[in-house]
Amino acid sequence: MPAIPPDALAVLAGFCLLCALITCGLGFFVYAQKPASTVHRLFLALMLAATAWALGEFFIWQAGTYDGVLFWLKASSFWTVVIALTVHFVLVFTGTMPRGGVRRPLLLAALYLLAVAFALVEIFTDWIYVVAYEPGVGYVYLPVQGHPVYLLETVCVVLVMLQASYASFASWERAPRERIRRQNRLVCVGLATVLIFGALSGAILPLYGIHTPNLVFIGLVIFSLLIAHAIRRYGLFALSPETAVPEILRTMPDGVVLADPDGRIVAANASASGIFGGAEAGLPGRSVGSLIPEEDYRSIRQALDGQGRVSYSEARIGHENPRVVSIAGSTVRDRDGEPAGFVLIVRDITGRKASETALRIANEKISMLSQLTRHDIGNLVTALSGYLSFLEEDPNGPNSGRYLSLSIDIVQKIVRHLQFSREYQEIGSNKPVWQPIAPMIERAAEGLHRDGVEIEVRVAGAEIYADPLSVKAVYNLLENAIRHGETLTRLVVSTGERPDGTLVLAFEDDGVGVRDEEKERIFRYGYGNNTGFGLAFSRDILSVTGIGIAETGRFGKGARFEVLVPGQAWRRLE
Repeated sequence: MPAIPPDALAVLAGFCLLCALITCGLGFFVYAQKPASTVHRLFLALMLAATAWALGEFFIWQAGTYDGVLFWLKASSFWTVVIALTVHFVLVFTGTMPRGGVRRPLLLAALYLLAVAFALVEIFTDWIYVVAYEPGVGYVYLPVQGHPVYLLETVCVVLVMLQASYASFASWERAPRERIRRQNRLVCVGLATVLIFGALSGAILPLYGIHTPNLVFIGLVIFSLLIAHAIRRYGLFALSPETAVPEILRTMPDGVVLADPDGRIVAANASASGIFGGAEAGLPGRSVGSLIPEEDYRSIRQALDGQGRVSYSEARIGHENPRVVSIAGSTVRDRDGEPAGFVLIVRDITGRKASETALRIANEKISMLSQLTRHDIGNLVTALSGYLSFLEEDPNGPNSGRYLSLSIDIVQKIVRHLQFSREYQEIGSNKPVWQPIAPMIERAAEGLHRDGVEIEVRVAGAEIYADPLSVKAVYNLLENAIRHGETLTRLVVSTGERPDGTLVLAFEDDGVGVRDEEKERIFRYGYGNNTGFGLAFSRDILSVTGIGIAETGRFGKGARFEVLVPGQAWRRLE
């Protein structure tokens, strides 16, 4: 074996330690820029694995004894995982990793299972490397070049690294912009440098009987310096193919679904999973037609097949938690211009549709109330005019006091009508909002004259999607019970859930209750002994977001008003 100066061996061993420090720092630096990126996470894993390998190599050349060298040789056996991570990183970075189907998991499984298998063989056998004593050098590790397992490992490493090199070179060649071409060129050159130094140490030098610390770590130091230069000069990782479009899609609030020509989902982002329900990993492989109504899916496919795009389509999805979504999309074509699938952009417009519905209902109610108010006030003004005419004809007559009292009473009714009209106009003027039930009831009960009535609140931790005036509806229900309960002493507010997902908010008291023939009439405008507007007003406020109300108690046992909140208009508090 040619003599190698001890100082040269010390320098080469020092490169292993330098490599460990550089790769570890660079890995964490890149990862910190974008922790959610797959490329950044893979680069960190690769650099940490290279750090462990470099430290193991350094300690091999510091051990000095057979047992010490053997221990660190076994500890470094997982260097094959560094090769697997390198290939995985390059394929993802260059965008050549197979997408969808079974090719991707099969490729990764083969890559990492082989790496782990070879590592375990190195740990438990002497088929790949052995420790031997070299005069003038000390204990070193030598490849078992004639063993079939060593030859198989060598062939596998060469093949996968050639695949990574080809992917890197092809990415450099086809990069669409000069800046990205320079990024990819530096990555390609860095990878080639690692391969050259690895080949020197792993194949060429052992043929001449030269055994030194693994020169691949010199290549890794050069690779790290090239990566650092590419980051600083050309924005590497910030502008890579993998971190541009996918990062945008991942953070988009709209759902993005990519499907093949048969309508099977190839990929979907997290927002799509949130809209359709379920885990992000559960959407690929499913049919788009299973997520939206058949009729809507058919019209979307017809538009895509005929026009190549669909600009806007509405669909109602979900059963337990119904939602309204808008869908736009276009056909995706391959390099030959043939249809290769389609992409859909899905936006949850449930809130917007609810606001539109609320505004429409409010306008209808206001229109109806305006007609009702004009009619009622017109009748009251006619009556007032008559009483005032009587007073004018005989101001000191025996009935003048009664006429005056009736006139004052009519004026008060007109004032109440006008006051109610002003409050009613506020319905739908503001967008519905999510409101916790318990605080709403507490606010409504604050202004009540309870007259000794006990109010017990037993509601679940939930909130409802309702008009901001809903607190007035709750107040009216509480006030109505106290005013008309007569024998009322206790009022219980509770919640329960029906099998269909409807939330029942119940107001139950121990008063006289409501007669069967009045259960619907009490919700009509003008019915009752007071203004005749309270319960009707409450029903209209709640109906803005599809919430209903009904009286279900038994006369003589107490009243029970049930506010029925549909599944899409309530949710549990976290």
